[in-house]
Amino acid sequence: MNNKLAYKIALGGVISALCLMFMFCSGLFPMFDYAIPTFAGFLMVIMIVETSPAWAFTTYVSVSFLAVLITPNLQCSLLFVIFMGYYPILKYFLDKLPSRILATVIKFAVFNGAVLAFYYLFQFVFMTEDMFEGMEKFGKYAGIILLAGANFFFIIYDWLVGQLTVLYVTWFRKKILRRK
Repeated sequence: MNNKLAYKIALGGVISALCLMFMFCSGLFPMFDYAIPTFAGFLMVIMIVETSPAWAFTTYVSVSFLAVLITPNLQCSLLFVIFMGYYPILKYFLDKLPSRILATVIKFAVFNGAVLAFYYLFQFVFMTEDMFEGMEKFGKYAGIILLAGANFFFIIYDWLVGQLTVLYVTWFRKKILRRK
């Protein structure tokens, strides 16, 4: 029993350290503001597969807390906290629902809520530059166009998380880690 608990704690620490390392890299590579929290969030899949969703959520909470406090890029940290960090955990549960339609509706509702929360946090709380800068030619439809584009990329992201999970379980885990 103690060995299993020690393994879970150690793996959670290693995954947390990797996530925070990715988040620190956002200070060196600011052009990867969206990719870095995505990679860090995918590491939650490893926690789900190797331990449990509860341990993955605990890891997400610890990384979120530390990322906001100590990483240099607040935008990257907030993307992890608001959506990218917990979505693989949520996807694990939603993909088990018997109704694919209900799961898809919940996924899009959560994603769009996260996008709006991110937008309003940056617009009104942090008072940064306008997110619609450079989209003046779209006029009043700029927000709708950006949200539609974000939803298109969410479809791709959701599919990729599923495919990377399958790749991790069927190939990496079996061939590299030699686990069934």
